[in-house]
Amino acid sequence: MDSKKAFGAFLMQWRIETGHLKISTFLEEVNIPFSANYYRDVEAGRKYLSIDAAVELHDHLGIDASSKVSFDYFWHYFRDLLPAHVHEMLFGKGVEVTDLSSRLELREHDSKILRRALSLSRYEREFIITEEVIAAFEENFELLPLMTYLYMVDSASVAEIRLVCHQLGLVYDQRTEDFLNLVSKERTAPEDPFVRHAPTLRMPRTASALKLKDQFLRHELERSLLKPERSEYFDVSGSFKYSSMVTLKDAEIEQIQDRLVDLFSVIEVHNKSGSQLEDPGAQPYFFGLIVSGRPEYDGRAGRTKKKPGT
Repeated sequence: MDSKKAFGAFLMQWRIETGHLKISTFLEEVNIPFSANYYRDVEAGRKYLSIDAAVELHDHLGIDASSKVSFDYFWHYFRDLLPAHVHEMLFGKGVEVTDLSSRLELREHDSKILRRALSLSRYEREFIITEEVIAAFEENFELLPLMTYLYMVDSASVAEIRLVCHQLGLVYDQRTEDFLNLVSKERTAPEDPFVRHAPTLRMPRTASALKLKDQFLRHELERSLLKPERSEYFDVSGSFKYSSMVTLKDAEIEQIQDRLVDLFSVIEVHNKSGSQLEDPGAQPYFFGLIVSGRPEYDGRAGRTKKKPGT
């Protein structure tokens, strides 16, 4: 693990172990001595606290000064500030906390709490769109792939957007530019690149947003069915397809759900800690999964009850 993120990793683990999987709910219950955004940056390892601020945060978190947790708190704090040999001489080797991605890579993924926390962590750096933007998405539905590309890269030049338009049979015009301006940072000139607001764009769970997500799912499914089928292994040029009507018991459903959390965690590790399409070898995929109950297919209630003794 990056030795300059030891304190942030400790704060994340402490937060999870005290029952707060999301930073947002944690900050609602804990009175911290600085802004919420600054805390997020500290936990992510993007910013560091002064000694006075670290002591103040320690006290606001309610950590017992005589406890081992208190020692671990300052052990990790100074791990980021001191040269390794000086830190070891003063504090001893200790056991350094690893971040969620590293803990998964070490195959410590049997903990449902850790895997769930990793899945939720994607919401900590996000751009939540408004109803106005949702309405624009509905009106310009065919332009959504342009937004998708923008949020897979750090920034997109006009030439890149023009290429995506060409590949999709779209025209790059003022309407296209206005659409992307809704979900990107302010530009000062027409040739300026489009820069996303955050690594993740998220729609709120409103009726209009959920309707739009269903429309998006249907559209991408139709596009997927038009691509060559990949029966066992998939690649970027085709679609892997699997569909079946099955019967499942509760225990089997729980086992499948646990494995899906593992699968989604692998995806989130890349999308959260990586740079998506900025990573060498990365390719864009539509990844969809539907598990839907069919109680209307079940006719067992119409069976004639057997008489006792028969």
